[in-house]
Amino acid sequence: MNWESKSLFSPTQDGFSLLEILIALTIMGFLSISIFTITNDNIDTKEIIIKEDREYLQVYTAMYRLDKDFSQIYSPLYYSSLPIQTKKSGNDPYESTPSYAQQESNAKYQYQVSENFPTASVNIEPVPAVTQEEKNSLRFLTSANKRFFEDQKQSRHMWVEYYLKADDREELATADYQLMRREVKRNIYDRDLDFEKVPGHVLLRGVKEFKLEFYSRDQEKWVDNLRLITTNEKYTPRSLRVTLVWVDSNKAEHTQIRIFRPYWPYFDVVKDETERQTQGGNNNSNPNTPGAPN
Repeated sequence: MNWESKSLFSPTQDGFSLLEILIALTIMGFLSISIFTITNDNIDTKEIIIKEDREYLQVYTAMYRLDKDFSQIYSPLYYSSLPIQTKKSGNDPYESTPSYAQQESNAKYQYQVSENFPTASVNIEPVPAVTQEEKNSLRFLTSANKRFFEDQKQSRHMWVEYYLKADDREELATADYQLMRREVKRNIYDRDLDFEKVPGHVLLRGVKEFKLEFYSRDQEKWVDNLRLITTNEKYTPRSLRVTLVWVDSNKAEHTQIRIFRPYWPYFDVVKDETERQTQGGNNNSNPNTPGAPN
């Protein structure tokens, strides 16, 4: 038997030529470049979208915070009234409804009047001031405070203030201002409370305009200053319109207009108090006073 040894690599076996290998490497190179370009573009798009979403989220958060605070704005005048001056009928010798000046004097005697609580309701409850020191600032007392721990020296009420502050980031700022918010949760009745010493935190950067308008029920129109509405309306605003103009990182300008309203239903407290005093005598007087209703 003749055995013939055959080579492992036969000269007749087909293989890849150098040209075919070069063509394959070229195709793979183009595919790699395309994949890298697509991936890089997707990463850039993702970063842009995330950045835009973050900016819009900041705007939403700022508006949500303002809505939450203003919708729970607090004043006893939403359900009570300022002291009402009524005329004595002369028929009841025990009728002793005090005059407006006497009631206000009694109210001031019950607590110390301060800048933040300038007067009291007919039930001698301190009335917090709604303050607008600048056209783009607003300070009020709200019941939106949420305590995180039990037995804290806090109530559900707190002072909040919204205002604009110049943006000092020269190379990063897209507009001149930042929307700021400060809050005071402790010692809200402190006569020496200085809001300027309370640090604020940034709600939104790149703010170009922050306009506040209040609806005047007496004039039936929007006004941009609390001084243009009546005293009772100033203590119990019913509607707040906010115009916010901000500039994003791409230098695009956006405008949002929102209207906020408190949760309090509307009552004609002056009419109610006048009827109460004229029909039922003086309910807020001492119950042992002659003529007081049983």
